Amino acid sequence: MAFPYRSQRDINMSNTPLLELSGINKIYKMGQIDLQVLYDVSLHIYNGDFVSIVGPSGSGKTTLLNIIACLDRPTSGTYNFFGEDVGLKSNDEMSEIRNLRIGFIFQSFNLIPRHTALENVIMPLHYSSRFKNSSFKDLGLECLEKVGLSERVGHYPNELSGGQQQRVAIARALVTNPEIILADEPTGNLDSKTSDDIMELLKNLNKSGKTIITITHDNEVAEQASEIIKIKDGRVI
Repeated sequence: MAFPYRSQRDINMSNTPLLELSGINKIYKMGQIDLQVLYDVSLHIYNGDFVSIVGPSGSGKTTLLNIIACLDRPTSGTYNFFGEDVGLKSNDEMSEIRNLRIGFIFQSFNLIPRHTALENVIMPLHYSSRFKNSSFKDLGLECLEKVGLSERVGHYPNELSGGQQQRVAIARALVTNPEIILADEPTGNLDSKTSDDIMELLKNLNKSGKTIITITHDNEVAEQASEIIKIKDGRVI
């Protein structure tokens, strides 16, 4: 088995990893053909890490993100989330992890056009009984303030710039106070100046204690994280 990726926090601290993947393989059935996308991937990520997973298109990084996000299951290997084996979780339990414990940021923002910025931000709260309806607005406003959009709460996505839409998406990812933020090509649709602003926001969130994993093919974006995992042809290199 390959040696697992070890973050600086892994080296310096002895606490339990937030995420621990060991010997992860992923094979897709394509008719009579088995297409292997991940090969024996092992890595540890700790609370408070800021990690970029970088690799070219087709390298397996999105498949790895989907497994980390509990959107997909590995063909073999183990994935522990807060010390619990995700492989033993039911689909409903995996859905609960996705809804409450992981925040998602997408390249294409994935905002609902007919909803205001505030309405988009509080959308995840509707899918959990943990939060009271009376708290939705206050939580949404607090998150929009964190990303610097307090004056845009009533604006619709088509009234916002690309950078502002991504800030709304980041606020939405924060609203359930998840343990981890997963960002899939978060600057892919943005110009260089706006990309720098978004990465600076993610770095500030990390400094405040959030664990962040970004997926990117852009080395300049990856280098803004504190740790980099390189993946090629389905293998961590």
